[in-house]
Amino acid sequence: MKSILHNKFICLMLAITILLVSALSFVSPVLSVSADNGVKELTIFSWEDYIDLGYGYENDDFPSEYLQEKYTEDELKSSVIELFEQSYEQKTGNKIKVNYHSFATNEEMYNELLKDRNACDLICPSEYMILKMKEEGLIKPYSFPQNYIDYGSPYIKQVFEDIGLNTPDNKTYAIGYMWGTMGLIYNMEKYSDEDFSHWSNLYDEKFSGRITIKDSLRDSYIMAVAIVYEQELLQLKSQLEQGVISQTEYKTGLSSMFNATDPETVDKVGEALIKLKNNLYGFEVDAGKSDLISGRIDVNFAWSGDAVFSMWDAENVGLELGYAVPEEGSNVWFDGWVMTKSADEQLALEFLDFISDPHIAVRNIDYVGYTSCIAGDEVFEYVDGNFSAEDGETDLTEFDLSYFFGDDKEYKITAGSCARHLYAQYADEETILRCAVMDNFSAEDLALVNEMWNKVKLITLPTYALIIITVIIVLAIVGVVLFKFRDKIFEKTISKEQTKPRRKGYKVIKIEDVKH
Repeated sequence: MKSILHNKFICLMLAITILLVSALSFVSPVLSVSADNGVKELTIFSWEDYIDLGYGYENDDFPSEYLQEKYTEDELKSSVIELFEQSYEQKTGNKIKVNYHSFATNEEMYNELLKDRNACDLICPSEYMILKMKEEGLIKPYSFPQNYIDYGSPYIKQVFEDIGLNTPDNKTYAIGYMWGTMGLIYNMEKYSDEDFSHWSNLYDEKFSGRITIKDSLRDSYIMAVAIVYEQELLQLKSQLEQGVISQTEYKTGLSSMFNATDPETVDKVGEALIKLKNNLYGFEVDAGKSDLISGRIDVNFAWSGDAVFSMWDAENVGLELGYAVPEEGSNVWFDGWVMTKSADEQLALEFLDFISDPHIAVRNIDYVGYTSCIAGDEVFEYVDGNFSAEDGETDLTEFDLSYFFGDDKEYKITAGSCARHLYAQYADEETILRCAVMDNFSAEDLALVNEMWNKVKLITLPTYALIIITVIIVLAIVGVVLFKFRDKIFEKTISKEQTKPRRKGYKVIKIEDVKH
């Protein structure tokens, strides 16, 4: 019987296999047609809300007046990705589909890429991650897109060359997308720039529970280094101002200190961050903008792009925010486009050339709020139109942005009430000079820094909260002890006259018998 059942089972499986093969032979031509339908695909990993996604007029979501003058309503309803797909088809006659996926941190993106190195074509990581990916062979050099050659900021191009991203055969491992500084956004009704002249001012009791810093090891590390080496950084700056050292020597010394990872520095950075936790509301990645506007906090350590976004948004609720970069200096950061080893270079270059067009760069600046690495007259016209002083304004500040846009002509803007917005969007040359680019830490150094960061993040509550929690725990323990040993503790209050027999199983036991 068992043998017969076994044979029937084998026959049944063979029949199912034959049916499946027949079905696949019928379906496969259909599948091959849908897989090869002439539509090319480009897959991109980038930050969330880091590209113009189009405006929904029906939801009172309107672009700036500048964009309304430059684009039709239909164009503004379309995202930059959709515009690229349309442009590519018009240019080549071929259809293309862009798959855009976002990540929250560089580390999240890196870990996902390690799972499948062929998962995407283009990625937009930050400078230190670009260097890491280059060293590990995860990306490849590619030719510069023509629009980037024509309109990329000379300042940005020089920085990318200085950190070793260009190759001898005139290729690059990355081109710039967005850039800015790290600083402090603050409530101007309560504080002024003078309150943030030094990073160590954040220890002041008046900021207790009113600050958030980045839940990002690399960004918060640089901030803490500025606290640890405050005197050394100020002395270096003084030597530059007195002409004792050159700008090159100053930048070298600045970079060396901000990127120090020796055990002594790492320990001091950990101590500085743990001490700062006493004044923190918490760590965050993206919530700082809304927390400022809602009044939960007054100070946020943030990227300059978030500062610009917050400033404009806060004005809608009658709140004025400022942005400061303390005297010791800070991080000047860059996000750039890299290609994976499996990327179709020609297809990827078409996209990079498209978004390097100043006409498209303006859209991304306006939508995202960050500062594009693309220069050109159209971008300057947009910036000038947004930040120039209006007639009748008296408190004026002049910004010379030639370092970014080029020295072929005058690129100066006289700003009035929007000077603080412009400073966050395009920091002046003096501020940029005292900012350093983050290096890629070696595996050994990163392990040391990660260990320190884990200790800092082990308990992220402020001291007063820890005290309250400790008191609650102690009271709970006391309560448990009192309950468990209540008979022994209160037995002396029970008189002999009040004692009654208690049952334990079937045997009657008097309390006097239990005492010993």
